Formats: sequence, structure tokens, C-alpha cells
Amino acid sequence: MIEKMEKLFIYGLSQDTASLVKELMKCGCLEITDPRLLDEKGVDLGLTEKGSSELYQIEQNYSRISATLNTLAPHIPSKSFFAPAREISFNQLEDKGSLDEALGVCDMVEAVQKELADLKSQQGRIVFVKDSLKPWLKYDLPLKDIATKTSKIQLMTVPAVITMEEMNSAMSAENLVALVEEISVDKDMHYIALLAHETSFTASEDLLRQFGASRISFSDLTGTVSEELANCKVSLKELSAQIKQKEIAFEKLADHGDLLKLVHDGLNVQADCEKASQQMLHTSATSVIGGWIPVNKKADIEAILKKYICYYEYLAPENIDETPVLLKNNKFVQPFECVTEMYSLPASTGYDPNAAMAPFFFVFFGMMLSDAGYGLLLMIGGFVGAKLLKGNKLLKMLGYCGISTIIWGFVYGSFFGDALTQISRTFFDVDFALPIFIDPQKDTMVILVMSFAMGAIHLFTGMGIKAYIMIKRGHPWQALFDVGFWYFLLIGLPLTLVGGVVGQVGMYFAIAGAIGLVLTQGRDKKNIVMKFLGGVISLYGITGYFSDVLSYSRIMALGLATGVIATVVNTMGAMVGNSFIGVIVFVMVFIFGHTLNLAINALGSYVHTSRLQYVEFFGKFFEGGGKAFNPLKINTQYVNVNKQEDI
Repeated sequence: MIEKMEKLFIYGLSQDTASLVKELMKCGCLEITDPRLLDEKGVDLGLTEKGSSELYQIEQNYSRISATLNTLAPHIPSKSFFAPAREISFNQLEDKGSLDEALGVCDMVEAVQKELADLKSQQGRIVFVKDSLKPWLKYDLPLKDIATKTSKIQLMTVPAVITMEEMNSAMSAENLVALVEEISVDKDMHYIALLAHETSFTASEDLLRQFGASRISFSDLTGTVSEELANCKVSLKELSAQIKQKEIAFEKLADHGDLLKLVHDGLNVQADCEKASQQMLHTSATSVIGGWIPVNKKADIEAILKKYICYYEYLAPENIDETPVLLKNNKFVQPFECVTEMYSLPASTGYDPNAAMAPFFFVFFGMMLSDAGYGLLLMIGGFVGAKLLKGNKLLKMLGYCGISTIIWGFVYGSFFGDALTQISRTFFDVDFALPIFIDPQKDTMVILVMSFAMGAIHLFTGMGIKAYIMIKRGHPWQALFDVGFWYFLLIGLPLTLVGGVVGQVGMYFAIAGAIGLVLTQGRDKKNIVMKFLGGVISLYGITGYFSDVLSYSRIMALGLATGVIATVVNTMGAMVGNSFIGVIVFVMVFIFGHTLNLAINALGSYVHTSRLQYVEFFGKFFEGGGKAFNPLKINTQYVNVNKQEDI
């Protein structure tokens, strides 16, 4: 069901605002909104919005703490997955001393980061020089400019497609006093040294440029290539040692991890409080808080407000108001809310489908996966995971779906396929098999008919919800016209196939439904002929209902696929026979094959079961677009806050 909401306005003293906001945050049941969006009261009373300078500073500090935590994360010892989060008081989240100390750690980390960045930049430059020198290793002259009174040497690169003969021949043809010597070559380039008389140097260089040559200069280096490479090696070793020292500095600073996590969560809570404060209106002495509150939480809020000098009032939402949506269901249905939330929250004036949808999802998923062994793993994994992740809805839902899968697995006689039969026959020479109430491979038509029958019930439930919504909104005749007559037709047609008295009754039902649809489905048309034609054309909608029912054949198909693949896996594993090697092969094939089969078919069961809800079921009545209820509450990532402690 959708919780009823009311507007709450709190008129209090500015001096109490900060403390009141913290109390409201601990309560976690008020979504604070600009009062002007809820009601026009107070707009002309000189009320103003609060500035954002304090929030800006909080967010700046939060960004620094987050960046520091990310930097130190590889060095902070990871706690056990099962270890509970550290529990603290609310006051500890706002401890100024902790903030100052954490910012001091940020300063140190940022300084080390800067030094580390400089060292790595130097390291990168040296590596670049080293890689640049490698092709010139055979060049044994110093790299500084070499020249005599009459000659010069220039290092150059030329594309590998040009041959040395071409370059030297061209120089000879031009009568240039020059020589090109190849130092090394790779798949892309010739690395050459041009030796030329000063009278021919410029012309020789220009000629080589015609072949795509480029100058290479090592202006900062003076020794030979081998000497400079040795220098690079020494420098890189020194830099690596310095970088390692900086990493060690990070490890020492990581000892402040708990402090940083505490301050990180504290700043996040402070930012939320400040954002809430900015949603309020203020004067120099008063403030107005507006928001949405679930009706059943009024007593909790009033217990807080009685501590302060303030006036408060509730206003019921008007018909045009779209209130925030908060779903409330029992413990079984609640996990299935995640299916609806992934689609869309229902409109606040609509209908919460989860109570009706959950039993169908539970049954359909189990029929599709339909293996007791897989269901057992899913149940354990789902419930344990939900416990560790503080009630994760999706995991808890998968735990319930595991129970359904176990039930249907025993109905179909499947426990990791026919694993028990294969193991007993192959390794113990004993025939053993689980009892089978419905054999998917022999009773395929039975399962198909069951799937269609459940699909029809699913669709009729969706249509019934549509009729309920219409009646609740004061349109009982529309419920009869748009749902009731379809019930008559869709129920009557299958009954006519039974024959006898039942078939006769079914025929009357079908005729009454068809006549009712013809007479009412064109009622929005003005022309009487168009009204009649609109009614007649509406009968074509019966094809849509039958195609919807056919969609439920996927329940049978996926259930059959799971069992067949599981059986094939077991057969493959038992092929080696009863031997030491056979046991090893069986275990390996069993683990790999069933893990893969479970992953694929569990995903398929989830997707296709969801699809039946979203398309066939929700399509009959669902009104989406709801905005989730987002109350001001303590939102921490690393620590748990003891809400019972006084602020």
C-alpha cells in the first residue's frame, strides 16, 4: 500500500533551527521542502532563503577528505566483510577537533602527492630519453654537436621504405661531399648519421629531407649513448627508491583511515543538514520548515517538536498535489518492491501493485528455475547476502524465490538435474531417483496448460485491480463497461469448448460480454454510427488478450531448459566412469556446468518473470511516475550512528 502523506509546517525560532534539524534527521521521517512549493503562506511575511557559503565550505572539505581517502584506500587495511561498522554517537560526527585533524592529514597527503607527481614526471622524462637513445646505441661519438672547421655530423631518421643505396646514390648524383651511415634500423625507421663537408652540409640535409628525413637532437646530453643510458639507469633507480619512500609515507598516513572515514561521514551529514536548512525560509529571528510526513509518523514528529518553542500545523494534500511515495507492505511482499521500483514507483494517487504482484513473481520464478539444488543455493545466498547488506531488497527477494524454486524442483524431481541418480549409478552402482510428481520432459503439455492457466489468473487479477481503481474513484459503470464485459467474454469463450450445460452457460456469457462491449466501447464518440463502429472494432482487442496468455509459455520453456541442461551436465561429468580420475572429472564438470547453468537460468528467470509483470500485468492498470519519499535522515557510508543518544 501507499502511505498517506500530509504537509507539515513548523514555525519556530531561528536559534533552535540547527538543533531541530538534527533531531528531525535522527527521526528520519520528514521530507523537507521549500514551504512556498507546499503553500503560499509566509511568502509575503518578509521570509528569505538562507545563503550557501557554509554549505560551500562543507562541500570543499568533503571533497578533500574523499580525495584523501581514495588516495590512501590501497594502504588502509581492509576489514572483514562480516565485521560490523564502527558505532559512534551523533556528536562525534560534528567534532571540530576531528575535522581539523583530518584536514591536517589531507595537507600531508596532498604534499606527498605533489612530491610523488614530480618524481613520476621526472621518471617519465628519463624513460622517454632512455627509449629515444636505444636505437643509437652503436653510435660511439659524444652526443654534443660535433664539427670541425670543414665538416659537420647530424643525426637523423628516415622512413624504412627508403634504402641506404637510394640516399647515397642521390648524393653522388649531386656531387655532394657527404656520407650517410646507418646506425640501426627497425620496421619504421632508419637511424642514420650524416657526415658532410661544410660546403655540402646544407644541400645534403635538404636532399635527405626530400626522402622524409627528420633531425634528431640530444641538446641536453653530452656523453656517448652508452654513457647516457648508464646515467638514465642510475637516475631511474634513485627515483624508484624515492617513489617507494613516498609510498611508505602513504602507508603511515593510512593509520588515520578511521579518522578520515568518521569525518567523511560527518561532513556528509552536515551537508545534508545545511541543504535542508536552505529549503527553509528565515527572518532574523524565526524560521519556517515545510515538508511531507507520513500520517503514521505524526506522533514521532510531535514528540520532537514539544521540546521546542514552535507552532506547527498539518494540511491534507489537495487533489492536484502529487505527494511523495512511500510503500508499506508486509515482510514477504516488501522485498518484491524492488521489481516495481526498477520499473517506476506508482503515482501517489494510484495503486501499489506489490501485494498482488509478489505471489505471482514468487510462483513464476520458481517454475522457471525449477531445480531444488539451485533453489537451495539461491535461498542461502539471498538471505545471507541480505543480512550482511542490511536488508537489501533484491537479495532478500531472491532468497524467497529460492524457496519457490526448491518447491517446484521437488515437484519436477530435479536436484541439480538428475545428479543424485547419476552419482548413485556411476559411483555406487545403485539406482536412486527423487520422486517426480510432474515430469517436465514427459508432461510438457501439462506444464504448458498450467502456465496458461496461471497466466489467465494473472491477467484477470490485473483487470480486477483496474476495475477496483475505477470504482474507488467513483466510476463503477466504467468498471463494468471496460472490465466487466471483458470478463464475460474472456471467461465465456473457453467455457463454450467444454460442451454441455457449462458450454451453454459459457456461450451466454460470451454473447453478453460481446454485446456489452459493442454497446459501450465507442461511448466517447459523438456520432451514433461511430459509437457502434468503435464498439465493434474494440472486439479486436481479444487477440491482444490471447497473445498475452501465450506469453506465459515462457514459464514452461525456461523450466524445461533448466532441467535439460542440468541433466546434460551430469551426463557429461559421468562419462569417465567410476574411477579416481572419473571422480575428479565429475566434480569439475559438476561445479563448472551447474554454476554456469544456475547463473544463466537464474538471470533468465528473473528477467522473464519481471517482463510478465511489466508488460502483461502492469499494462492492465499501472499508473507510474511517482516520486520516492526522500526524508532527511542520517546517511553514512563507514560508520553507524547511535540514534538513541542525545544530541
